[in-house]
Amino acid sequence: MSTRVPFKQVDVFTSCPYKGNPVAVVNCWDVEEKTIQQATLQNIANWTNLSETTFLFKPTDDQCDYKVRIFTPMMELPFAGHPTLGTCHAYLEFTGRQNVDKIYQQCGLGVIELSVLGKTISFKGAKAEVRQVQSDLARQYDTSLSTTFITQPLLLEVGPQWVVALVENAQTCFDMNVDMALLKETITKHKDATGLIVAGKYPGAEKYEMRAFAPTHGVPEDPVCGSGSLALARYLQELYGFTSNYAFEISQGGRLGRQGKISAQVLHAGRDITYHVGGECISVINGEFLL
Repeated sequence: MSTRVPFKQVDVFTSCPYKGNPVAVVNCWDVEEKTIQQATLQNIANWTNLSETTFLFKPTDDQCDYKVRIFTPMMELPFAGHPTLGTCHAYLEFTGRQNVDKIYQQCGLGVIELSVLGKTISFKGAKAEVRQVQSDLARQYDTSLSTTFITQPLLLEVGPQWVVALVENAQTCFDMNVDMALLKETITKHKDATGLIVAGKYPGAEKYEMRAFAPTHGVPEDPVCGSGSLALARYLQELYGFTSNYAFEISQGGRLGRQGKISAQVLHAGRDITYHVGGECISVINGEFLL
C-alpha cells in the first residue's frame, strides 16, 4: 500500500530563494525504516535529480534528535554537508521546535553536532584524515583544468573524500573551465576520491571562491558544497598550520547562477582542533511524496 509523507525542498547556504543549493527532504518519521527498501529511496533520489535527497527517520541512537539517510542520484552517502544543514532546517520546521541551540544528527558517519544561532545552522565536522595524492594523479587533476594548481593537492576524508587544491586567486577559480571527461576519468582512476575541490583567495579578505566537481556521482558541478567547505577548512589548516582560531567566508555557485554564502571556522582548544561550516537555509517547496 502506498504512503504519502511530508516533503520539503530546502535551499541551503542562502537567504535568497533559488540562489543556494537545493536538497529534497522526505519526512519518513512516521514510517518504520525497515519497511522501506533501499531501492525505493534510491529511485526517489534518482527521480528528484538533485545532487542529494535525504530521508528523515526516528533515531535509533538515544543521544540523537533524528536519523538521516543521504542519497545522490546514484548512491547512498554516509555524510554530506549541505544536506545535513537542509535536513536540520526541515526537521526544525516539521517539528516546530524553537529556541534550540544544539541538534544531534545520526547518519552513516556517526553522530554530527549542529549549532543553531538565529537563522544560521552550522555543523561540526568529524575528524578529517589527510592523505597524499599520487604524483601522476595530481598531474592529471591539474591537466583537467584550464589553469594550474599553486599548492599540492591532498585527499581529505570528511565523509565524502575530496581532492583539494588552490589556484592563484578567486577570479582564476571563478573563470576556470574544466575538461569534465578527463576529470571523470581521473576520479575513476583514483577510486578513493569523491571529487575535486578547487579554491582561490580573494585579495585583502579572509574569503575564498570555491568550486566542487563530482562527475562520477552524477554531479558535474555542485552549486554550493558543505562537505567540500569542510575539506577546504581542513586543507587550509594542513597548509598553513594555524595556531589560533581562523574564520573565513566561502563564495560558491556563481558560474551556475547561484550566490552561495558559507561561513567556516577552524577552532583551537588546547591540542584539539575542530572544523565548523554553516549558513542560512530557506524552504522553497512544501508538499507530499508518495512512497
